[in-house]
Amino acid sequence: MDNKKMITEGVKRAIIFAVLFTLTLYIPGLGMIASLFLLLPFLAYSAKYPARTAISFAAICLIISLLLGGLPAVPFALLFIMTGTIMGNMIQKNRDKFSIFMAGSLIFLLNIVVLYVTIMGVAGDQAVDISASFKQSYEDSAKLMESMGNPLPEAAIEQAQEVFDYLTALMPSLLVLFSLGSILILMAINFPIAKKMGVDVPTFKPFREWHVPKSILWYYIILLVMSLVAVPEKGSMWYFFYINIMFMLQFCLLLQGLSFLYFIAHLKKWPKILPILLTVFSILFLPLLYIVRLLGIIDLGFDLRQRLQRKR
Repeated sequence: MDNKKMITEGVKRAIIFAVLFTLTLYIPGLGMIASLFLLLPFLAYSAKYPARTAISFAAICLIISLLLGGLPAVPFALLFIMTGTIMGNMIQKNRDKFSIFMAGSLIFLLNIVVLYVTIMGVAGDQAVDISASFKQSYEDSAKLMESMGNPLPEAAIEQAQEVFDYLTALMPSLLVLFSLGSILILMAINFPIAKKMGVDVPTFKPFREWHVPKSILWYYIILLVMSLVAVPEKGSMWYFFYINIMFMLQFCLLLQGLSFLYFIAHLKKWPKILPILLTVFSILFLPLLYIVRLLGIIDLGFDLRQRLQRKR
């Protein structure tokens, strides 16, 4: 009876995947919305049934993706099949939501890299370098303005060049952030639906209770000192390593600072909209972002939350 139930549910989930995948591949507008739910069949199935059965179901859906979209569609399908299957298996093992989030983000990131390499391999000489495309567009715009008698200032051109170089070097960190953001969105959309389907999905702790490891602060200080001893020179491997690691460390400290703001808002019983507005403004305005990050450093280094709670 259990085998029959697994097969029946597997067929239903496979049909749902096939419909969503077809929409994603062949109907651009609706497909973008459909892609947000591609994770769901694998998440729900692997959360209920043994790993071996879930892997078999994933393999069948991979074959379906091959039949629907051909070989080039397989890496894109794997992006959701692997991520959903692993996250569902972790739900079955009663792992906490943060562990599921981090594991899902890692698998998603690895699959994005595979997808990118596949696209580059298929495109060959036709492959498009995104950074180079933006750079070329900017240069074309600058030439157009110059031909119209309104040349851009030399300083603006140099600054734009520095931004392009920086973003190119920062690509690994941007991919990591993209993966984290994508999984967060996919979890926010699919977990409530999975819960209605009978899956016992875990919940995050309130954001005000989030803490990054204290070691992050030490890594940040050590990297700062190292950058003073050996100045990162543009184009070097040390520069590439430094800006990517520093970017991710600063991002963690920003999260700590924002979490501290939400803690203060809860402690002081501020209106709920206030910390949300502070979050938005801290992203939009650099001076405020630096202040929030500094708050994260102080909170992490001096246990501000515990001190404030003791004073109550």
